[in-house]
Amino acid sequence: IIGAGVIGSSIFRELTKYNLKVVILEKEKDVSMGSSKANSAIVHAGYDAKEGTLMAKYNVRGNEMFEDLCKELSVPFKRNGSLILAFDDEDLNTIKTLYENGTKIGVKDLKILSKEEVLEKEPNLNEDIKGALYAPTGGIVGPFEYTIALVENGVTNGGEVKLNKEVVSIEKNECFKITTADGETIEAKYI
Repeated sequence: IIGAGVIGSSIFRELTKYNLKVVILEKEKDVSMGSSKANSAIVHAGYDAKEGTLMAKYNVRGNEMFEDLCKELSVPFKRNGSLILAFDDEDLNTIKTLYENGTKIGVKDLKILSKEEVLEKEPNLNEDIKGALYAPTGGIVGPFEYTIALVENGVTNGGEVKLNKEVVSIEKNECFKITTADGETIEAKYI
């Protein structure tokens, strides 16, 4: 696996559950040093993915699984919900569309809130608010802690982490030959 951000680390952890030799290569000196460390920490409710797509299916399913996964990894997670705010009629139409789409793809408990309901939930918002889409299944997680926990669990399962290993070339013959900036060559059946 190339890259020890949240996606690479998730794949790493999952593959190490099986009788496989799994190695994750990371160009930085630690895991979660790029985009994963700096992301917004939001666990999206999944209401905006196009109906019928794998993204819609997996956004909703992933959100449903997240709380148990964080408990398993001992990572703090809070299902605090999310609000998509509407300040004009165009915004109201947008949240109505998101509500309808989210409902179709299986996002639970979506609700369109009136101005009064939004301000009751979040009184510090601009008084010009017209309404909001409320997604109670939205949440937040520490992305750095989450990524570290995934990698630690993968290592416990028998996986190997190689830090300071920037991949500079990949050749494919009978197997993949991955060369890192420091000259190491790693052979792999799959990347």
